[in-house]
Amino acid sequence: MSDNQPIGAVVVGTGFGLFTHVRALRDAGFQVHAIVGRNRERTAQRAAPLGIPLASDDLEQVLADEPAIRLVTVATPPHAHYTPVMQAIAAGRAVMCEKPFARDLTQAREMLAAAEQAGVVHALGAEFRFDSAQALLRRVVKDGMIGDPLMFSRLYQQPGEGEDEPLADWWTDVAQGGGFLGAFGTHMIDQVLSTIGPIRVVSAILHKLTTTRPSMTSDDYYNVQFIAENGCRGVIEAAMSFPGPFVMATKVAGSAGAAWIQSGAAFGDPEEVWVRDPEGARQIAMPSELVNPAPEPFAIKELIQTEMDRWHTQGFDVAPYAKLFGQMKARMLGRPAPLPDPGGDFRDAAAGQAVLDACRLSAAQGRWVEVEAV
Repeated sequence: MSDNQPIGAVVVGTGFGLFTHVRALRDAGFQVHAIVGRNRERTAQRAAPLGIPLASDDLEQVLADEPAIRLVTVATPPHAHYTPVMQAIAAGRAVMCEKPFARDLTQAREMLAAAEQAGVVHALGAEFRFDSAQALLRRVVKDGMIGDPLMFSRLYQQPGEGEDEPLADWWTDVAQGGGFLGAFGTHMIDQVLSTIGPIRVVSAILHKLTTTRPSMTSDDYYNVQFIAENGCRGVIEAAMSFPGPFVMATKVAGSAGAAWIQSGAAFGDPEEVWVRDPEGARQIAMPSELVNPAPEPFAIKELIQTEMDRWHTQGFDVAPYAKLFGQMKARMLGRPAPLPDPGGDFRDAAAGQAVLDACRLSAAQGRWVEVEAV
């Protein structure tokens, strides 16, 4: 393949994959050859407005017929990740899988082992590692600007607007891996793992606050306390439907100071990273390579059908995802990565799944639970 020829990609999933992966892949210089969904006719209808040449319901056949495809991205519901990931690995393709990564840690370990044995490039869809503020906060902590981290706090509460909008079936069903801890908490877990380090034990509360979805069996609120291997303690909390003002805060206290993300009044407002140490409080300048362009909403409104679609079509994760795919492309081509900040891989995915499983067990049994080693 020549240096000027785009790497071919196929997207599995006609929701988030269509709204975000396709745009981000193109922004990162990939060529989207195909999209795969459960229903071929419906997939073709959704693919047509985006100019995707091939729509299918058979990933194995697509990979057999399209040798130019070298990357598979998987954005199906979490309980359906395993099959396309293993098909991609068996076909020798690089693969990026969304989070929550797997049904459970046992399955996550199997996917990790298969990818490592096959020697394929693998990545976790933890795109917010490349959110400007989160990436800079990680650098601040990793560079030792606040000393040893002592306490990590992340709080996020949505006011519950849009409760009358439909959610995808899997999102509301605990048996399919649904719930806010899996959908949103896995981002927070990955932020802790990549910023602070491995988590040793957790104590979790999972709850349902909404009163307008009586058939919902999954959580829409979580509170997780943790102790990391380096001794740092922390708490992550988020609510999908918590009446009142929007709340978002991220802070890290250390032995030589503290750092935090100064968030706006609404999700998506510009954010700043601040540090306080013996010299006082000061804003940390955002490095140019971490600046992301303003989000562009998804333009094809007739494809937006659920509350999740509405969130995902605002465009906030397109630029971070383009950076994630840029890091992947460099690995696939054997070139230096554009950014020094590491993207997550399947080992990170399995570590996050271990924390997720421990949180769910803790909430069910009402006790502290040790996180299994990957």
